[in-house]
Amino acid sequence: MRVKLTTTIRQDNQQESFSFSEDGNFVELNGKYYLRYIEHQNGQAIPVQFRLDSQVHLHREGTMRTQLEFDQEKETVTRYRTEYGVICLEVVTKRLEKDLDPAVPMGHLNVDYVLKTGGQEVGNYQLQLQFKA
Repeated sequence: MRVKLTTTIRQDNQQESFSFSEDGNFVELNGKYYLRYIEHQNGQAIPVQFRLDSQVHLHREGTMRTQLEFDQEKETVTRYRTEYGVICLEVVTKRLEKDLDPAVPMGHLNVDYVLKTGGQEVGNYQLQLQFKA
């Protein structure tokens, strides 16, 4: 299965984009769908997992561990582990569009979200994910 991910980040009037195309796996466990792949970046292999159900959960296990929950109905909170310690972040999901066909499997996901800490905006993010067997 091929997984394509593009992330656009806007912080402090600057914008940068990252794109990846990786091999991945799509599995169903206990009625929930998981998309897993290894992101190769700067000589590192970083495991990434999306859980795709009524909300979307992103788990990324690199030098900085990321666990984000995207829910358009409410703000969610996460702990972001950095080399300097743990930071509490609020995740405000502005747009969440997903379309899955588990039988193929294939799908796409578009998420626009804002990260805040202490009520202050850290950055605006756009995530576009596509996958197909």
